[in-house]
Amino acid sequence: MKAKRRDGKIKKKIPVLLIAGMLGLTLLSGCSEEWDEEPTEAVGAGIQSTEFESTRNENTQGENTDNGNNGYTDSEGLNLGSDLDVGTAEGNLDENSSQAIRRSVTAVNQVLITKLDGSRVSEDFYMYRNTLDAKGQRAYDQICSGCAVGQDTIEMSVLITQDELEDIFYSVVYDHPEFFWIKPSYRYYYNNDGYITKVCPSYYTQDIDSLTAEVEQSVNGALANMWALSSDVEKVKYAHDYLTQTIDYVRNDMDQSAYSGFVWKQTVCTGYSKCFAYMMHKMGIPSAVVVGSTDGINHAWNILELDGEYYLMDVTWDDPVGNPADTYYYNYFNITDAQMAGDHSKGTSANSNGGYIDISLALPTANGTRYSYQNAFGGNAYGTDFDAVNATAPETVAASEPETYTESDADYEWWSLLDDSWTYDDWEYDEGYYFIWDDETEFIYVYDPDWDLFGAMEEDGDVIYWYDKESGEWIVE
Repeated sequence: MKAKRRDGKIKKKIPVLLIAGMLGLTLLSGCSEEWDEEPTEAVGAGIQSTEFESTRNENTQGENTDNGNNGYTDSEGLNLGSDLDVGTAEGNLDENSSQAIRRSVTAVNQVLITKLDGSRVSEDFYMYRNTLDAKGQRAYDQICSGCAVGQDTIEMSVLITQDELEDIFYSVVYDHPEFFWIKPSYRYYYNNDGYITKVCPSYYTQDIDSLTAEVEQSVNGALANMWALSSDVEKVKYAHDYLTQTIDYVRNDMDQSAYSGFVWKQTVCTGYSKCFAYMMHKMGIPSAVVVGSTDGINHAWNILELDGEYYLMDVTWDDPVGNPADTYYYNYFNITDAQMAGDHSKGTSANSNGGYIDISLALPTANGTRYSYQNAFGGNAYGTDFDAVNATAPETVAASEPETYTESDADYEWWSLLDDSWTYDDWEYDEGYYFIWDDETEFIYVYDPDWDLFGAMEEDGDVIYWYDKESGEWIVE
């Protein structure tokens, strides 16, 4: 048998069915230890598992999930995902219609993300905040501080109107990808003078600590590998490649949050963009989510700053739906406004009130070229075979293998049990399991070190086979 590690992409080919089937075999074998199925582990605290299941599993990466108003097919026939939710804003007259705004000039500390080295980013790090005037920044900081702790009702102490609030609220949402719990929706109350008295953000959950812990557990290994890279543009490329190789374009109940991409490994354009911005922020690289449209369809991508120059990045469209395994695309890697304008429009995404979210129009002009893909790495940006460009990143992405398990710890050389030509390095580790693809049989094999259990299935099949070490036979599940 000829073994091949499908670096990064192999996990995209393993249906949840395979892992769920292990539970059935284990129980049949008399093991009584509790085992949480994958969907249960993926659901964050405060979120209903049954509600998530109905949405999460409707589509898969291998299918065209972009129909109607949710996607776009380019001239090469690639299906490119969108599905930005621009949210809702519901306003009501305050129960005390003569409520005066308790104005305050006391500064509210801006909520600043901590970089991986423990330091905090500078105060002017957030791009949307920088587009606001002094009054808008005070309101931004007040709303931002409330959202950071999941505050239900934020009593405003700055005189702002409904129109001003919309720009300020969405500036907070798309400046702060680390707010995994926030939805792009809110309610507000105003007085007789038309000034906002209270803002009530919408949240997926207010169990902030749980969501944050799950994200950090999922992504910290990748961030640590990024931190070791020598230049910022290499970190940008690592984040791009990590996300396109670990995330599937699938809609779900939290797909407007980076949580869905990092933890569930399934999201849409907003999730991709927030994941990318989060990784940039952790590296100390300014980045924000750009809100706009493609061919009239709501979409999101990124802007980032490198050495004083601004670039645009669309990670979602560099990860087309159904893209071939082991193939990396760089069409939308560090490009300019002029290049992006061919199929993207900033600030033209309709909101729930029939208007437009125009905040992205005020972002800096992206016209940097020094760190375009061709200038930084060379080669053809379209459909690049990653191994020909940088053969090390898939290995570093998969470097989350637990230090407690090594070859010397094994009671026997499990990696060569099925084929004596296979080596330990032929297997890929991800989320507690080892995977290997065999070219000759066209089967995917999985090994669970906790249960010392082998499984196998055809890449696109539904039948699972389990290996009985005593008889040496494969049992159909």
